[in-house]
This record gives sequence, structure tokens and C-alpha cells, in this order.
Amino acid sequence: MKIFTIILPLIAAFMFACGSETDKLPTNPFEPYTNTDSTPTNIAPDIDPKSFAGMHQTIFRPTCANSGCHDGTFEPDFRTIESTYNTMVLQKAIQISGANDMRVVPGNPDASLLYLRLSQVIGSGVMPLVLEPNSDWNTKKTEYIANVRSWIQNGAKDMFGNSPQNGNLQPSMQGVIAFPTGSTIPLDREPNSGMLVVPSGTSSLDIWFSLTDDNAQATDLQQNTIKFSTDPNDFTAVNSQNLQVLSPITGTGYFGTSVAFTHKASLNLTQYAAGTSIFFRIYVKDPQQSAVTEIPANGSASYIKQYFACKK
Repeated sequence: MKIFTIILPLIAAFMFACGSETDKLPTNPFEPYTNTDSTPTNIAPDIDPKSFAGMHQTIFRPTCANSGCHDGTFEPDFRTIESTYNTMVLQKAIQISGANDMRVVPGNPDASLLYLRLSQVIGSGVMPLVLEPNSDWNTKKTEYIANVRSWIQNGAKDMFGNSPQNGNLQPSMQGVIAFPTGSTIPLDREPNSGMLVVPSGTSSLDIWFSLTDDNAQATDLQQNTIKFSTDPNDFTAVNSQNLQVLSPITGTGYFGTSVAFTHKASLNLTQYAAGTSIFFRIYVKDPQQSAVTEIPANGSASYIKQYFACKK
């Protein structure tokens, strides 16, 4: 009898401890919640088609950022709303120079190359040159061009409604040409603006550089030095030479247009074996900036490094 009295409480305790797994789970705090409203509450309002965001949505991204055009192949870059704004507003055109060479001049559509290229023949023709199969440009062209004009006229504000600020860009290159010393016939290049091809027996070159800056004349740039190296990415152990800043000569620039060349260097080829590739790197400084600009830099595209080179 005593044994039964002891075992019975033990069995009860064991059964209590071995309850179902469900009894052990914590309460789910989200169980009482039921989503009965399937309508989103954060739908953005319609974008103003005359705003920068509206034009990027309706014009720049679908019409201009197609393959081989403004898809990052060259500026302006219309792939993202940020790159579109930063490569257009208060930016100088690369391939077209003259009175109307600013892509977008806030408040002045008639001085803005963007508006002019959409409405008249300039350079390669009226933009856009190529349309995607599903483009609505031809049916809405008048409306779209009017929106561009209105946006520029109202200050060319960014996607947040902020007015643009004038910056100070670093100097950039427009072209490189070279002559055998004493010759007036420029060297040919390898295909696709590749390396300069040096004729056999040439002992020295005169190399000219065309430079541009948004706030300074090319002849007012400072530093004005050059280095030569057989390694396109290593100029650290190379001594620099001074660039001569001279009265300009005219020649064909990187984009095939006529530009002024003002900076000259001489290269002694006798120290290099036949077949050697020799790379150039120039160093100039905007008088209003503290940093020296390196052209090309290690991070520059390989085809620019090839353009700044010759093969003996």
C-alpha cells in the first residue's frame, strides 16, 4: 500500500512534465493580427513631367540611354537620374566647342546644347539619332522638347528641387599628337585611337597635348610636367620632365575635331629597344585648386592609356 501511495504522485508529476510540444511553445504575438486591407498606402503621386525626375522617367532613360548611345559609353550618361544630372548641368560638351558648348545653362535654354540638339541640326544631327522600337518620342516629341525647355528656363533644378551649384572641374585632355623631331607630319596611330606608331629610324619625338579647363586657360595651368614609363600603371620611380607651354598649334583631337595644342614634350627614343611601348603621363594644376591632376591616372580606362603612348 505504501508503495502505491508513493508511485501515484510520481506518475502524476511525470505526466505533467511531459505535456504536448504545443504546450511548450511561446505565444505568437502576431497571431491576433489579420491583414484585411490589400490596398497599398504608400503609392507615390504622379511625377510632374516638367520636373527633372519626370523627364528622366519619360525622356532621358527610355529614349537616350539606349545601347551605344548615352548608356555610359560616353557623356552625358543617362543610365541613372544622378549620372544624368551630374553630366549635363553646367557641364561643357566634349565633342562640340563654341558659343553654345554648355550642355545645360540654368535659366537659358537657347544657350543650352541639350535643348539645341533636340530642336536643330548640330554636329551629327538632331537628337535622338536612334530610337528604341517601343519609343513614344515621335508621337510626343513636341511635348517632351517643351518640357525640357521649361525645366531649363526654371533653373534646371535637380530631382530634389535644388538649384545647381557652380563647381570647379579638374583640367582634362582633348588630344595628343606627335611628330618626329623636325617634321610637320603627325604620326599615325594604331586602330581605334591606339598607340602612336613611330617610324623606323626615328630618334626623337615632339609630343603635343591639348588641355582644357572650365575656369582657366590651358596656358595658365600650373605644374606642367610629364613622365615616361614602359609600365602604364607605374610611374613612381620615373623622373619628371617639364612641359613647354607654347603658342598653340592646331591638330586633330581625341574626338576627331580640330583643337589647340599648347603643351609640348620631347622624347628621346634612343634609350628604348625596338618594339618597346612607351607610356606618357602628364601633371597639371588648375590655379584655383590645390590638387595636381594626373592624366591619365591609374584608374583611367585602358584605351586612354593606349592613347597616351607610342610604340617604337
